[in-house]
Parts: sequence; structure tokens; C-alpha cells
Amino acid sequence: MEYFNLYANCQLVKGASMSLLCDLQLRRYYHIPNDTAEVITFLQQHSIDECMAHYGEDNREAITGYIDFLLSKELGFTDSRHLPELTPLDLSWDRFGDITNVIIEYNEQLDYNNAFFNELFGGQVQGVEIRCYEAIQPAQLAQLLERFNGATVKHIKLILPFGLTLELATLDKLVKQYPRVKSILVHASPVDKLEKIFDGTVPVIFYQGNIRSCLACGEIRTNYFMANMELFTESQHYNTCLNRKLSIDLQGRVKNCPSLPESYGHVSTVSLQEVLDNKDFHKYSNIRKDDIRGCRDCEFRHVCTDCRAYREDPNDLYAKPLKCGYDPYTGSWENWSANLLKQQAIAWYGLNELIK
Repeated sequence: MEYFNLYANCQLVKGASMSLLCDLQLRRYYHIPNDTAEVITFLQQHSIDECMAHYGEDNREAITGYIDFLLSKELGFTDSRHLPELTPLDLSWDRFGDITNVIIEYNEQLDYNNAFFNELFGGQVQGVEIRCYEAIQPAQLAQLLERFNGATVKHIKLILPFGLTLELATLDKLVKQYPRVKSILVHASPVDKLEKIFDGTVPVIFYQGNIRSCLACGEIRTNYFMANMELFTESQHYNTCLNRKLSIDLQGRVKNCPSLPESYGHVSTVSLQEVLDNKDFHKYSNIRKDDIRGCRDCEFRHVCTDCRAYREDPNDLYAKPLKCGYDPYTGSWENWSANLLKQQAIAWYGLNELIK
């Protein structure tokens, strides 16, 4: 008798109308009908012949097609038995540091070498996103990047306005000097395009939209989805945007996210430990996708980053992200800003000018 064994790193996520099969090792996912997911689940407990008998001879060709697809994508293998050696994947998640990700809205008037920043980047911060809404000179940018030398930061993302002083050659020279910079988004560009610098290792995305403030944050798009162990396991337990994240807004206020209203002090007067000791700072961390209305019925929920700053119902912490245009009940995408049911929330957040 023949059995199909699904690899442990391949995880099924069922939604209201469709399912997702995530290959967390090869970092890819497959959008499949719920009927296909049901067959895959059945095959994990029964032989292929038992599966054929259960679903009937009329479905033999379809089931054979499902198995051939899984084998062709290296998502599993057939054997004479189910192998107990394929132990279930450990979906626990933890990190050493209290803060692992930081967003900085750059303001040249702020001192990024003061006591707060020294305490923050003396810890286990892994990723930093630096948002520049106004023109910045290469020398200023280099001075800011210099402060991460000696820190644990592994990944820096730069969001920069388009300008003649930041040509590709300039950016390439900058990245070679500061190799922690792993990606760059250039907004207000004349055209949308993708370039690569540093011998093709660092993407530079040119984007026509003008990112003038944090109001542009929080949009849910398929090209933001990530099928990897890090995000998938974190999503089982914590919020995929705000868990262990800290932000410093344009005025120097310490927040969970620049788009959220709550502030926990100013970088010139508060210590990092005071922020961490404030229980309100952690109130968003445990809001999982499985807890959010709409998201909990969505097959993309464990490959998607969340947004608690802009919600369909501003008064409901567990409401679906406002800037998501996917309907998990119909399996269709739409322009979120054109949805008539979202107009009141769009006005409430002051997003009308942004989406015109």
C-alpha cells in the first residue's frame, strides 16, 4: 500500500473559501481550493487507496492530479508507510531581545546618539527601518548610518525621497560603506522600477507614490506576503507587526508605530527601560491574526503582516486592517480605498487626501 508523506515544513492554512499551502523551507506558498486542502489532510492519516475509496472513483483523476502536483513541487513524497520520523514542526517562537525591530522617522533636529538611542541599540535590535520624508544629503545619511556601527543590527531598510543627489551610483557607494543596508525604497520617483546595486544583492525599488508621512503605512499587498519560519511561527503567538517593535516618530516620541496615537515619552526625557516597564506599551503585542475579525478566516493570515493603526472600525482593536482589499469569503481582491463601507473610517483617520 502506498502513502503520501507531506514534509513537516509544509503547513496548511485553511480559510473561508480557499487554503494556503506554505513551504517554509523554500519560502513559497500555493493558493489552493479548500477541497484540495481537505484531500491533503486526509492523506496525512490514510493511504492513497483509502483516499480514492473515500472520495469515490469519480474523483480519482483529480486526487491523482493533486498528488502529482505535490510531488512535482517537492512538498512531500510517497512511501510504503507514513513515517513517524517526520515529527510535527515546532511552531514555538521567541527572541532574546525585548525590542527586535525599530522604525525611525528621520528628523535632522534629533540627536540619534543620546542616552535613549545608546540604550536601544546596545540591546538586541535586529532590524531598522529609516523613513525620510524630505530630501536628505548623502553626508547626512552616512552620518546616521554610522551610529549603527558596533550595534547588533543586521538589516536596515531605507525609505528615501527621489532626488538627484541620491543617484544609483551614490546609493551603491553608500551601501558598500554600510553593508547593513539591505533594501532601499525611493518614493516620489518619476517611474516605478526595480534596480539592484552592490553587485546585484541590494534591491532599490523606485515608487511613484509620494510617502510624506506615516499615513501611507499599513497597506496589505500580496507582494508583502512572506512564507518563512520567522513570520509563520511568530504569527501563531503574537502580532506580526507590533510584537517587540518600537518606533520613534518625527517629533521624537516613542511609540509602538508612528501611525498609532499612543506615545510613551520623548527620546530626550525617557529611558528605554521606562518604556518597556509601561504595560500599555505591550497591549498590541498579543493580538494575533487568529484573533482579528476577517483575518481569522483568511488563508493568508500567517504570511501577512498586520496593521493595528488603521482599522475598519477605529473603536475596535480587533477589527480588520482598513487598508486590506481582500475578501476571504469570496476569495477576491478589490481596491480598499474605493469600498463604500470603509469611507467613514477613511475619513476618521484623515486619509482622504492621501488616496486621491
